[in-house]
Amino acid sequence: MPSNKKNKAAVASAAVSPSATSTTTQKEDNWKWNFRFLHLLIVTTVLRVLFAAIAELKYEEAYYWLYSQHLDWSYFDHPAMIAWMIRLCTFWTGDAEIWVRMPAILCFAGTMLCMHRLACELFNARAAFIMAGLAAVLPAFEFYSIFSLPDAPLLFFWSLGLYLGYRLYKSENPYWWLGLGVATGLAILSKYPGIFTPLAPILLVYIKKKYKLFKTWQFVLGTILALLLTFPIFYWNSQHQWASFLFQGLSRLGEANSLRETFGGSLLCITALPTPLGFILLLWVAWQSWKRRNDERWLYLICGFVPFAIVIALIATIRLVQLNWPLPAYPALTIATAALLEEGQLWKKRSWQFILGMVLLPALLVSSVPWLAVFTNFTALNRFNELYGWKFMAKTSLELLSAQKDSRYCFLAGHAYQTASELAYYSKLPQVTLGSNVVGERCKNFDFWSQTGDYKGWNCIYVVAEELHSDGTYSSREPFNVRDLERHFESISTTTNRQTVYRGGKPVRRYKFYQCFNYKGIPPF
Repeated sequence: MPSNKKNKAAVASAAVSPSATSTTTQKEDNWKWNFRFLHLLIVTTVLRVLFAAIAELKYEEAYYWLYSQHLDWSYFDHPAMIAWMIRLCTFWTGDAEIWVRMPAILCFAGTMLCMHRLACELFNARAAFIMAGLAAVLPAFEFYSIFSLPDAPLLFFWSLGLYLGYRLYKSENPYWWLGLGVATGLAILSKYPGIFTPLAPILLVYIKKKYKLFKTWQFVLGTILALLLTFPIFYWNSQHQWASFLFQGLSRLGEANSLRETFGGSLLCITALPTPLGFILLLWVAWQSWKRRNDERWLYLICGFVPFAIVIALIATIRLVQLNWPLPAYPALTIATAALLEEGQLWKKRSWQFILGMVLLPALLVSSVPWLAVFTNFTALNRFNELYGWKFMAKTSLELLSAQKDSRYCFLAGHAYQTASELAYYSKLPQVTLGSNVVGERCKNFDFWSQTGDYKGWNCIYVVAEELHSDGTYSSREPFNVRDLERHFESISTTTNRQTVYRGGKPVRRYKFYQCFNYKGIPPF
């Protein structure tokens, strides 16, 4: 009898052993790839911190820093999330560039973690690591992880919503609706396209006929939470004649003036971030995902990028699509791309090594443009010369300001919101820096930060920044006519302080400074 028991135990052990070994091997493999992902995340985050500490702010970043200096429920261009994040990061640490950019860096780290967890849930840790490697290279993620723009928190909360939505579907636990509702509300508070955040899980639940998930109080409460979180947007608009809704809706429809500009410009912007070859690869990924739609994992990814891609395509028929608008489609597309590469181990095939090289090398080159513009003197990168030279402008402006008889009654103004924002940031005088609204032009949120009649009788240092073009000529981003200044001030004088910014021994921008006296008051708009 003891011998028989030993034999049975040995047989049972032999039967269980392969499975146990397989499980142990799988866990070790997952741990290895997760450890590599953690290393990749740490290294890329440290590099972004280095960039953030060295590069001067882009004008958009300076503009959103100004948001944080004029805290409000919402703003003319976008909701308030980026302003609140910048204020939170700079309140105790100061307004250095690194802290202004910290929200973008942290949001991208959060985006990577959410996408990694979703990829692990859908496929495996190796596919999740490949996804992270792609995200570290693609310009679509790179530009919005080093610059503090509203797209950074949008991508984070969108990716969080994708992950929570799949947990909702897979577990059929309705309490996930609450998390999804919060993620949706925060995504909308980041940028208006965040309204599409819950679309993927809602579609999957509907297609798979899990209707009982809709018939729960958690679904109702999650919807209410999302709506409550958007209250600041509606409140601000109700107090400002619905200005933001009108701007983002009706006004922007007229920005493309011709069919050629609408389709041609939109196609250029849509294909620019992934690069043209990368865009073709993404079309192939979309087709391969569609062929696997009977698998709920692939169906979820399809729901994550196809509906939003259709929305962008429809918009492209009526107006110019901006470079960053397709961004919310990228998390699901990137996970699908990584899963296909992992599924067939395509990187081991010579033909695919060539294809991936043709796609990833141009993408890496595009992603490196801001880095090269900051860490080298390669002046051909004129598009990113805006990362350099603003400190000189502010220094000269402050010198002119201090030379005034009574500098307490002198304000600064920049022509167009770009120059005004950089001037406000680097002069550290955001409360007395205005835009071209001082001469009756619309200047985004500067219109709302300045009250009619303010600064009447004051003097002004007015700055015009002119960019250098390929033909050797200079011009400001927005048309400038000195007569506009003459109409709104008692007198003006062009100072001798005309400053040209050089990079690598070649000019990239120049500034003109005007001393203006006895301001007549901000025109109503």
